[in-house]
Amino acid sequence: MKKTLFIVMLIISILFVYGEQITVEEILDKIDFNMTPESLKYEGEMIISRPGREMVKKFTSYGVGTNKSYMEFTYPPRDRGTKYLRIDNDLWMYLPGASRTVKISGHMLRQSMMGSDFSYEDQTENQGLKDQYEAKILNEEIYEDKAVYVIELRAKEGIDPVYFMQKIWVDKEKFIYYKAELFGRSEKLLKEMFFYEYTKINEKYYPKKMKIEDNLKTDSYTEIIMHNLELDINIPASVFTLQNLERK
Repeated sequence: MKKTLFIVMLIISILFVYGEQITVEEILDKIDFNMTPESLKYEGEMIISRPGREMVKKFTSYGVGTNKSYMEFTYPPRDRGTKYLRIDNDLWMYLPGASRTVKISGHMLRQSMMGSDFSYEDQTENQGLKDQYEAKILNEEIYEDKAVYVIELRAKEGIDPVYFMQKIWVDKEKFIYYKAELFGRSEKLLKEMFFYEYTKINEKYYPKKMKIEDNLKTDSYTEIIMHNLELDINIPASVFTLQNLERK
């Protein structure tokens, strides 16, 4: 009788433990909740590091959901007034020196944005992870003293994201990620991204600092630091227009 009771209790405990385990789809939902606020605004600092030199650029950035963003560079003087507008997958750049707007498309999207390690393609990525990738948990480990899931993401059939495959290190408690390895269709590692200094705003955890390293270059990386970050605020629709982009 005692043996039977023990077996029953063991089965119940196993079912309870496994029933409580989170699915990879639920993890992606929580990541997307954190990383895709309804809107955001911040003053950005872009630090571009190359062997023997460093460049600093400053800008103001606005975004709404996953489909609209606007950036205006304010420093250095030679870049002041350069602006970018993205609506869905369309990206425009305003060049103040020439007083003209250029639509960036095709092979131009693979080029460096403002001399950084971010490409224009990186700026047009506008969907959540769950919408673009099939996912599986590869491992659970410790990353810089944090318990994390290591998750592999592969592009869904019929979807063509900027990176065919990603490998991300996700905090098991806050569902933020600290590191992402970005691969091309050949599964060659192209870039690595690191996320730091998360802050909690309106129940969302959002990184105030990120770093991207280009594995196709030697000692090349770019950092973005966000100052005065605001999430889920009202931003006028007029910000995301060509008229505003071309406003002097």
